[in-house]
Amino acid sequence: MNMRKRKTTGILAKRVMVLFFGVTVTTMGLTSCESHKAPTQQDIVRKNIEEHIKPKMNDPESYEFAELILADSVLYKDNIEYRKEYFERNLGYDQENLERQEKYKKEIPSIFNPEEVEELNSKIETNKKILSEIDRLESELGESVHEVASYTYIFRFRAVNGLGAKMLNEYLVQTNPAPDLGIINIAEDRNELLLNPNDFPGYKAMILATDK
Repeated sequence: MNMRKRKTTGILAKRVMVLFFGVTVTTMGLTSCESHKAPTQQDIVRKNIEEHIKPKMNDPESYEFAELILADSVLYKDNIEYRKEYFERNLGYDQENLERQEKYKKEIPSIFNPEEVEELNSKIETNKKILSEIDRLESELGESVHEVASYTYIFRFRAVNGLGAKMLNEYLVQTNPAPDLGIINIAEDRNELLLNPNDFPGYKAMILATDK
C-alpha cells in the first residue's frame, strides 16, 4: 500500500515538473516573440518624423509624443488624373490662343504674330505627346495604379518653445508608401501640402525624355 502511494506520488511529481517546464518554455517563447515583434507602419512613421524634427527643436529634451493619425492617402491613379487634367488644361489654353492668332491673320494681320504661332504649335505637339505617354504608362501599370503613392499624417507633440512654455504642436506630414515610409514633406498648414507627391512610376523619366 505504501509502495503504491509512493509510486503514485512520484508519477504526479514528474507530471508537475514536466508541466512546469512546458509552461516555462512556452512563456519564454512568447516573451521572445514579443521582444522581436516587427515595428508597425505607425512605429516607422513616428520614428522617421522624430528623427527629422527633434534636432531642429528649441529644446529636444522636452519632446513628448502626443498623437499620430493617418489622415489621407494618395493613389497612383489620383496622380495620373491630376497630371492628365493639368496637361489637358494647358493644351486647351494653347489651342485657343492658336485659333485667336489664325483669326488675327485673316482679320487683323497687323497683330498676327508668326513667332507665337510657331511656339504654340510646338507646345500643343508636346502636350499631346505627354498625354499620349501618360495613357501608355497608365495602361502598363495595370492594377498597380491602385497602389498608394503617398500618405498624409497628422502628427502632434509637446515641446518647450523659445519662451520656455511647453506647447502642443501639430504638423501635417507626407510620406512615401511602405516599406520605407520616408518623409516627403512636413507642413504647418494644408496650403503647404504637395498636391501629387511621388507622381507615378515612369512619369519623371518620360517628362525628361520629352523635354529633350
